Amino acid sequence: MKSLLTPLVLALLALPAFAQEKTDTDKRVADLERRLDAMSRELESQRAGTAMPAAPTEGRFGLAPSASKVYDAPAGLSIGGYGELLYQGKAATLQDGTHVGSDKSVDALRMVLYTGYKFSDRIVFNSEIEFEHGGYSDEHPEGEAIAEFYYLDFLLTKGLNIRAGQMLVPMGFVNEIHEPPAFLGARRPLVEQTIIPTTWHENGVGIHGDLPGNLTYRVYLMDGLEASRFNAGGIADGRQDGNKANAQSPAWTGRLDWTPRPGVLLGGSFYTGNSNQTGTGEAIRTTLWDAHAEYRAGGLQLRGLYARTTLGQAGVAALAPADPARAVGVRQWGGYLEAGYDVLRGSRQALIPYLRWERLDAQQAVVPGVPVDGAQGQALVTAGLAYKPIPQVAVKADWTRAENRARTGRDQLSLSLGYTF
Repeated sequence: MKSLLTPLVLALLALPAFAQEKTDTDKRVADLERRLDAMSRELESQRAGTAMPAAPTEGRFGLAPSASKVYDAPAGLSIGGYGELLYQGKAATLQDGTHVGSDKSVDALRMVLYTGYKFSDRIVFNSEIEFEHGGYSDEHPEGEAIAEFYYLDFLLTKGLNIRAGQMLVPMGFVNEIHEPPAFLGARRPLVEQTIIPTTWHENGVGIHGDLPGNLTYRVYLMDGLEASRFNAGGIADGRQDGNKANAQSPAWTGRLDWTPRPGVLLGGSFYTGNSNQTGTGEAIRTTLWDAHAEYRAGGLQLRGLYARTTLGQAGVAALAPADPARAVGVRQWGGYLEAGYDVLRGSRQALIPYLRWERLDAQQAVVPGVPVDGAQGQALVTAGLAYKPIPQVAVKADWTRAENRARTGRDQLSLSLGYTF
């Protein structure tokens, strides 16, 4: 019996060391897989000519590299961020020839810190804290400090993960990936500020992951828009931003992207929900969808996006005649095409002339009795130049020719300095 017990006791004594060794091995394997995945994505980008200094846009789980650093970092704290300064010089004359005088300003537009904490390879916290217009104080209340997202990710499998907290609505190009070096133009496209609000974030829970066939998806249930804040300019002011959000009527949002080859992206996204948060009266069903495509290869960058919004006409018509929300367009649309070319391709630096054409109308259709504001039907052409001494820093200058149906369009010179880390 003693001869039988001795090996058993020795085996039991060795179990903790074996378990520890197995745990360490599992961690090393997971770390190796993570590094190989990052290297694979970089090599694929280089093969397609997309690992350009021009635009570090490919991160993890729908976020830019700086916003998703925590996923590739070892356990513990991770820090990233970005910043943006903007000069705007508006023309002294309107489209119809009316002289209104010059209007020039310079704004400390944004200073952002990303902070994340990796509890384990399965549980990750991520956040974005933003200070806009120089930040907020009693002396300068026009500034703003806001948490644009903070959530927990429960990473289960490659194809199914759970995310909960305050999250970015996964629509368009710039709502999720909005670091200055990641998009062309000193300012974000107007379509992705008006038809698709930016930066749009709400409280919710959902799933995301990668599917076979180079597909990625995100689907969230979130607190909905607040229709009482809508106006003739669109739905953007209806964002609740997670601030004591009225959750009488939640909304669904999601997106699906396909990358048939490195440098090529085709996808679409949607948002739908009742924006009447009173709990009574007619529903104001708000449905927004977009289709988007991107191509990057050999220094060439192309983007295209089309978005459309519909609102429940009966619900909008039931609002009080004097309510500004009644002027919201029950049909809205917008789209843009954009092209840029890095003339220094192959160099560590980048010099990108670019051109963007936009059309949008926030009041394509309104309820009976509401006058249409011609200024909401807009056409813009932006031409500019972006210089990147390193991939994380962008200096951009452009000129926008702006026209609208009311003939009150105003041309503008824009200069910006942006960085990400």
